[in-house]
Amino acid sequence: MLLIHYNGRQIMEKLIAPGEPMENPRTLIDGAEYEGLDAALRDLRHWHSLRAWCNNCRHHAPMDVETLTRRFGKDVLFSTIEQRLKCSKCRRGPVRLEVHSAPRN
Repeated sequence: MLLIHYNGRQIMEKLIAPGEPMENPRTLIDGAEYEGLDAALRDLRHWHSLRAWCNNCRHHAPMDVETLTRRFGKDVLFSTIEQRLKCSKCRRGPVRLEVHSAPRN
């Protein structure tokens, strides 16, 4: 990541930010993947449900949105939650969150 320090319109310095390069966020909604979209828990509606998928063992389980909101807050982004959660089966991470819409009756 490149940090640029401006003074008005003049570039004062260019720095390379420390740390690991971050990949673009991706959000899965009803099986479709949206590149560059990072949703927050507050963006979910009452008809949405969350499912977590393990990247290692492919285990998947439904997630309770209220529990995640109490633990992380409603403004937390999916990419942050995905980095912090571990699989309940293999105890490894990271996991991917997938948003599903409830079927219409």
